[in-house]
Amino acid sequence: MKTCNRCLEEKPYSEFYVKNNMKDGYRNQCKVCVRSGRVAKRFDLSFYELVHMRENHSGKCDICGLQETAVVYGTVKTLALDHCHSTGKVRGLLCQNCNTGLGKFKDDIDLLQSAIKYLKEGL
Repeated sequence: MKTCNRCLEEKPYSEFYVKNNMKDGYRNQCKVCVRSGRVAKRFDLSFYELVHMRENHSGKCDICGLQETAVVYGTVKTLALDHCHSTGKVRGLLCQNCNTGLGKFKDDIDLLQSAIKYLKEGL
């Protein structure tokens, strides 16, 4: 077990990236904190703003209202930080399915409304 120097949680070594020049062979920050730090920087948020946003969130997708179920390398993914591609403004936290769904529709409201119309007419 190892304690992350950012979130201060004790986790198994499998939750840390390997770093050969470290005394124990692993990074000091857990995988979740490393990824969160990259995401925060990309959207001009501090790491602590992102953590605060996630902590004050229900843990459920802002669109479908479900908990994330997508698993990568044996770990459930964290909710994606959704943003407007033209302005870069953060909108909320989405599950993998809803986030990629919006991406497939290119955040185009008219295209989404057309899809809704199509689904309603097919009932």
